[in-house]
Amino acid sequence: MFGERDPGWEPLAGRLPEGQFEIGKDGVGLLVVGFDGSGPSRNALAYAAGLARRDDAALLIAFVESLNSASLWFFAGSPIIPDAAADLTEDLRDELRGAGVPWQFVSVRGDTARELETLASAHMADAIVVGRSRSTWHGSVAAKLAKRARRTVLIVP
Repeated sequence: MFGERDPGWEPLAGRLPEGQFEIGKDGVGLLVVGFDGSGPSRNALAYAAGLARRDDAALLIAFVESLNSASLWFFAGSPIIPDAAADLTEDLRDELRGAGVPWQFVSVRGDTARELETLASAHMADAIVVGRSRSTWHGSVAAKLAKRARRTVLIVP
């Protein structure tokens, strides 16, 4: 995983003893946000940032590079994957400037819905926030998450 950390990133510091997870608490502690730079993902990020600010929560913002995407090219038998995550880092800094929430950006590769759920599970996130898909090609990430996620999924138009 590649990551960019906000200097204020301390998602659960001071809330619970190390390794403990509270189920059924008031509000959220950590939100996983799917972000690819598209309009719907920017809407999801804005919604999640507002929710996190009101609940004193943190954001784990994830870019998932699909291994079968059109951006995967081959040269002499080796895949060449553009550094789209690095391009998004500046966008995130601009989007979250002044939001007042701690955040961390990670980039992973694989199936988007599966990777977002895996990140949410590994970090004990309260919810996953994604933008609504405007395409029906390969099915919607939001629909896949709504069917298989083990936590709340917020779909932002």
